[in-house]
Amino acid sequence: MLKLNKDSAVGTFVIIIAFCLVCSVLVSSAVVALGPFQQAAIANDRQVNILKVSGYNVETTVADTYAKHIEARMLDVASGNIVPEMQAQADGYNFASASKQAGASEAIPADKDIAKIRSRAKLMPIYIAKDDNGTPTRIILPFYGQALWSTAYGYLALSTDANTVEGIVFYSHGETPGLGGEIDNPRWQAIWQGKKLENADGEYALNITKVPDREGPGKDFDVDALSGATLTSNGVNNAVQYWFGDAYKPFLDNLRKGEILK
Repeated sequence: MLKLNKDSAVGTFVIIIAFCLVCSVLVSSAVVALGPFQQAAIANDRQVNILKVSGYNVETTVADTYAKHIEARMLDVASGNIVPEMQAQADGYNFASASKQAGASEAIPADKDIAKIRSRAKLMPIYIAKDDNGTPTRIILPFYGQALWSTAYGYLALSTDANTVEGIVFYSHGETPGLGGEIDNPRWQAIWQGKKLENADGEYALNITKVPDREGPGKDFDVDALSGATLTSNGVNNAVQYWFGDAYKPFLDNLRKGEILK
């Protein structure tokens, strides 16, 4: 039996390889063991943010309140129709991953890609907030787009008229704290409440601007731009316009006709 000389170059190499293998096994084991906890944390974060714009406060636990007031459905974006057979997969559907997968995604024409995301998932989860009697109160839709430094992901809640904004929240972005990061500021998010997506002529009119109209015809549509964060404001404006003025329009039109909340 050969005896390993630990002081030789070969011995040192063997020890390093063995050490790396042990570390790899430990890291892999930790990833597997922590996987369920990570997934639970992701689900909890999603539920917390959806509840933020739902209009319902946590009553006992996040999970219980979510189960009581939120119903997830799967939307076929192009047609604007709900896909009933996919409802079981709607809650937690990873649309960001699907947007990069062949067959599950759809390329966005360059002239329409104002959100600068290149492609989107064909299916998107949507969330219906309901009161204690099961009556729909808000429709919550995920959206995302390129801001200044990052892709900003958020949820926008609409009244059941499919036109009035009830709330907005961002759950992932990499914008500069104190500047673009102010998209997380509750005071700025509160400005969105009551704003309209479309004007009386059915044209998309919601707009983030440095010079909002506070008294005239634009007061129902203008949102103050973030001070010192013009590019982030522009990115959020483009993301919202793409999703709610284009991608989700077939769904919103169906919703306004009463073909969804039956």
